[in-house]
Amino acid sequence: MAASPSAKDENLSNKELKYGLALAFTAAFLFSTKPIIIKWLYSLGMSAIPLMGLRMLIALPIYLVIGIYLWRKMETKPDGLTLLRAAAVGLLGYYMASLLDLSGLEYVSAQLERLMLYAYPSMVVILGAIFFGAKVGRSVIPALVLTYAGLGVMYGHDLEIAPPGTSDADITKGTLLILGSALSFSLFILFSKRGIAELGSLFFTCISMGSATLATLIHYGIAEGATLPAMDATRWVGTLVLAILVTVVPSFMVSGAIKRIGPAKASVSGTIGPVLTTIMAIIFLGEPFGWAAVLGMSLVMLGVSRLK
Repeated sequence: MAASPSAKDENLSNKELKYGLALAFTAAFLFSTKPIIIKWLYSLGMSAIPLMGLRMLIALPIYLVIGIYLWRKMETKPDGLTLLRAAAVGLLGYYMASLLDLSGLEYVSAQLERLMLYAYPSMVVILGAIFFGAKVGRSVIPALVLTYAGLGVMYGHDLEIAPPGTSDADITKGTLLILGSALSFSLFILFSKRGIAELGSLFFTCISMGSATLATLIHYGIAEGATLPAMDATRWVGTLVLAILVTVVPSFMVSGAIKRIGPAKASVSGTIGPVLTTIMAIIFLGEPFGWAAVLGMSLVMLGVSRLK
C-alpha cells in the first residue's frame, strides 16, 4: 500500500531534521576547536588582526570559486538589494563577531570564550522577540537566569586562574568583547534566515563571507599596512587549519542547518561545544579546571537547554 502524501511529507521532514542536526553538531565540533587553535597561535607570537586577516584571505578563493559556480547555474539572478542585504548580514556574523571574538581571546581563557559564545541562543530568543515578535514562553526567564549566573561563575573562575601579567581589567575587557561577539552572531543568525531563503544556503554564505573578508582586509590594511606578519611553517599550518577546517567548512554547515531546521534549533544544537573546548583546553593548553568551572558550565548548559 502506497504511503499517503502526509506520511511522505513527515518522512521527508524527519530526514531534513536529522540532516540539519548532523550539520549543526558537526559545525559545533569544528567551531569548538577554534579557541584552542587561536590561543595556540597567540602563544607562538601571533595577534588578533594579522591572524584574522590571513584567515579570511586564505578562505576567500574558496568562497569565490563556489560563488561564481553557483551564480552561473542560477536561472534567475538575484537583484542588487538582495545581494546587498546578504553582504550586510555577513558583516555582522563573519566580520564583527570574529573581530570581537579574536580580540577577546587575547585576554580570557578558551573555556570562558566558548561558554560565552555557547550562550548566544539566549540572545537569539530575546532579539527574536524584539525584532520578529517571536513568542517567548514562561520558561525563558529562569533559563536566562541560569545561563547568565553560569557565565558569572565562569567570569570569576577566569579572574582566579588569570596568568601573571593579566589584570582583572583585562579579563573584564575580554569578557565584554566576547559578549559583543555573541550579540553580533545572534543578530546574524536571526537576519540570515531571509537571505538563506532568497539565495540558498551556499550562495548566501559565499556573499556574506565575501563581504566580511573585504571588510577584514580593509581593516588589516589600515591597522597593519600592506605587509604580511612574520610567519614560519608552524604558523602557516595552524592558520590554514583555522581558515579551512574551522572557518570555511562549518560556515557552510551552519547555513545549511539554518535552512533545514531553522535558527532556534541550529543555535541550541551546539551542546557539545563547551565540553569539547574545555577538554581540549585542559589537555592542549594546560588551562586550570576546577569546581567553579564545572558549576559555571553546568548552569550555562542547563539554562540554554531550557530555552524554547
